[in-house]
Amino acid sequence: MNKRHARRGSGPPGGRHRRRSERRSMVDNTVPSPCQSICRFDGEPFCIGCYRDADEIREWMIMTRKQKLAVLEQLPARRRAAEI
Repeated sequence: MNKRHARRGSGPPGGRHRRRSERRSMVDNTVPSPCQSICRFDGEPFCIGCYRDADEIREWMIMTRKQKLAVLEQLPARRRAAEI
């Protein structure tokens, strides 16, 4: 008999076992995305809507708060440079 079957009956009703009583969010939701729902590059290195590069857009959900704030700091300068 394997360990899985040996533990039957020792957990909650229905045989379900939880690792944690509540799910912890590993994603930082404290910094809103600058996305403008345009998502176009038009040959430029940055999106013409939010001025993030493709890596920053793709990784936004897994970035830490500190990383997101660092990206947000760069956006005004990118916007100004694009307007020239």
